[in-house]
Amino acid sequence: MEIPHKINIRIPLIDIDERFFKIQELIDIKRQMLLDKQKKFKLISKQNCFLDTIKNDYMKYYTFIHKQKQDQIRALELLNNYIKDLTVSGKLSKHNIEDAKIEQKKILKELKSIKKGLDSIIDDTNEISNNDNKI
Repeated sequence: MEIPHKINIRIPLIDIDERFFKIQELIDIKRQMLLDKQKKFKLISKQNCFLDTIKNDYMKYYTFIHKQKQDQIRALELLNNYIKDLTVSGKLSKHNIEDAKIEQKKILKELKSIKKGLDSIIDDTNEISNNDNKI
C-alpha cells in the first residue's frame, strides 16, 4: 500500500479574511432582513387585531339594526292588517275608509322603504363577508 502524498495548499490569510468578512456581511444582511420582517409582522398583527375589533363592532351594530328593521316591518304589517280589518268590517264611515286607505298606502310605502334598506344592509354585509373569505 502506498502512502498518499501530503499536499500542502496554502491559502493566503487575506483571502480567508475576505471570505470571512463576506460571510459576516451576508449574515448581518440576513439578520436585518429577519428583524425587518418581524417588525412588519408585529405591525400587521396589530392591524389585524384592530380590524377584528372593528368587524365585531360592525356585526353587533348590524345585528341591532337588522332586528330593529324587522321589528319595524312587523309593527307596520300589524298596523296595515288592522286598517285592512277595519275597512272590511264595515264599521267605518265612507270618509274614514278613504282616510284608512290613504294611511294604508303610506304604511305600505314605508314598509317598502324599510325592506329596501334592510336588503341593502344585508347585501353590503354579505359583500364584506365574501371579501373577508377571499383574503
